[in-house]
Amino acid sequence: MFVQHTSTEIRFDGIDNFRNGLADAIYYNNAPSNNPRDAAADWGYNIHSAYIQDEFDATDTLNIVFGLRYDWYTTSDAPPVNPDFLADYGFGNNATVDGLGLIQPRFGFTWDIGPDTTLRGGVGRYSGGDPNVWLSNTYSANNVQQFGQRGRSFCYTEDWNDPDEDWFDFCTANFTEQRSLLTDTTTVYVPNATGVPDGPGWGVPQDLYDAVASGVGDNFEINYLDPNFDLPSEWKFALGITHNFPGDYLVSADVLVTRGQDSVLVRRGDLEQVGTTSGGYPDYDSVREASFVLTNSSTGNRSTVFSLGLQKSIGDNFDYRIGYSYTDAEDVQPMTSSVAFSNYTNRAFFDPQEDVLSTSNYQIKNRITAAANWYRDIGANTLLTVSLYGQANSGRPYSFAFDGTADPYGFTPFLDFADNVLEPGDARNGNQGSWWRKLDLRVNLDFPGFGDGHEASAFVVIDNLTNLINDEWGILKQHNFPRTVARGTDEPRIGDASRYEIRFGVRYSFE
Repeated sequence: MFVQHTSTEIRFDGIDNFRNGLADAIYYNNAPSNNPRDAAADWGYNIHSAYIQDEFDATDTLNIVFGLRYDWYTTSDAPPVNPDFLADYGFGNNATVDGLGLIQPRFGFTWDIGPDTTLRGGVGRYSGGDPNVWLSNTYSANNVQQFGQRGRSFCYTEDWNDPDEDWFDFCTANFTEQRSLLTDTTTVYVPNATGVPDGPGWGVPQDLYDAVASGVGDNFEINYLDPNFDLPSEWKFALGITHNFPGDYLVSADVLVTRGQDSVLVRRGDLEQVGTTSGGYPDYDSVREASFVLTNSSTGNRSTVFSLGLQKSIGDNFDYRIGYSYTDAEDVQPMTSSVAFSNYTNRAFFDPQEDVLSTSNYQIKNRITAAANWYRDIGANTLLTVSLYGQANSGRPYSFAFDGTADPYGFTPFLDFADNVLEPGDARNGNQGSWWRKLDLRVNLDFPGFGDGHEASAFVVIDNLTNLINDEWGILKQHNFPRTVARGTDEPRIGDASRYEIRFGVRYSFE
């Protein structure tokens, strides 16, 4: 039931246009019946797993685990074939995961080198975790069950008189200016429910409603699964050591290396490069029915994570821990969204069709954490605990980019008037955001309840104690989603994370 814009989405460029009913864009999507339930992706699949494992002690100090897992998918549900797609591509848009399988070997060990030292590690192949909605798009966005219409086709938006567009002759023959959603007397609205006003936001313009009912779409891309799609997976290599130093200082170090295989990405299925522009950008032409394809990367995502930790207890009433982690993560696409269009556009790129590793949107390169707990028995079975938690981390990466909807590509690959095109020499997420530092405090009092088996506690939590102490501390500055900004744009302050919050409460439990 993920069907966008079923009651229309109307965008206005500024408050004055909103007052006058002059839309910048209008979107309406639905099934030809104009009942969104008929556009639902009604499908499912089964995952079958076979697994064998053996664990044994090679010596008194070495434990080894071997495993082998095989997963395979079956489904009898396939998207309906779009005849226009079949004619253009030579194959149907009805590929599924039916019959796909993956062998996943695993190996791990734990070795007690000595009474104070343990070495652990392993290697294995893993799969799963990708959102089903990426597959679901192929069952709903196929221009058979669902169609989309735009207000520009019926002269409702500011580009109604563009001589290069298909609707120019119709609009100029019937209207002398952009149609206002508030004052144009020819606009009739179809209510989406009984008892609602007859107007924009409550109903759908009759023109768009009738076009969708007749099965005519505008700028609505068919989604399909690559017929040669392989299940994405990751090879993980882990190694870690823990050592108890004199004085009961417990130190641990770990490294995790991940190498993706057949990582997913979204591409336009209809574009072919026909040349290169003077700026070095690829020049594309749409040579088939417009589409997005969920396919595999030939490169694969990758990451390396290193962490170091120290723990120490002092007597019975104080302990602390300190940790540091370093992350180097790269992916071919951040895959930030539910629909193919958003996954394709919500990123920075030099070539919108590229399969290039770049710094991941999700990377936090450096993170430092520290925590300390002080305990005090104040009598009558009452325990007071005061905890401090601190963190400092480097900022999220971001890209300097510009709006490339009109340029630099010969064909506009659905860039949606967003800053997502890189200048020559720039890399996606080539810039790192500002560090963020904050300290939190929790005071907790545990005390007996009123009967046997009853327990009670009261607590006070100060989130971002640093900001309470000084309103210029604990401030998070970070570029917002999708972290592509025009060059020279300053990082905005993130409100919720940059202010202190005090919570207090009580808890009472009994059997």
